[in-house]
Amino acid sequence: MVFTVRAVIEVLGFPEDHIKDITSKVVAKLKTEEGIIVLQDKIHAPEKVQEKFFSCFTEVEIKVNDFNRFLNFCYEYLPSSLEVLDSEKVTIPIREFTFGINELLEKLHNYHLLVTNLSAKLREYESNEPNSSEN
Repeated sequence: MVFTVRAVIEVLGFPEDHIKDITSKVVAKLKTEEGIIVLQDKIHAPEKVQEKFFSCFTEVEIKVNDFNRFLNFCYEYLPSSLEVLDSEKVTIPIREFTFGINELLEKLHNYHLLVTNLSAKLREYESNEPNSSEN
């Protein structure tokens, strides 16, 4: 099933010029994605959100060839919001749905493994850190 989607993708960081450049590169990369057609894009001017940090966002309207690519778009670009513009009812072939859900589970397992490893390294670091009260 083809999905038409409107999404907002945000970039946060500093300096201001770097954030605008990265946002442009995100849109350029999206335009090269196989199975995704960018129908419209608009990059908004960066805004200061904290003392040093800036936020820049782009609004894109895209056509995505199938459910798996739709999920992959969400994983890779982490839109802060999205709206599926197609009809109210979505019909997906069971094989496409199953493949997409298995991809979702693989990503979740990888994230879980990453968090588990980082937590273990943090505990190891904290246990090896000299106690500051002994000095």
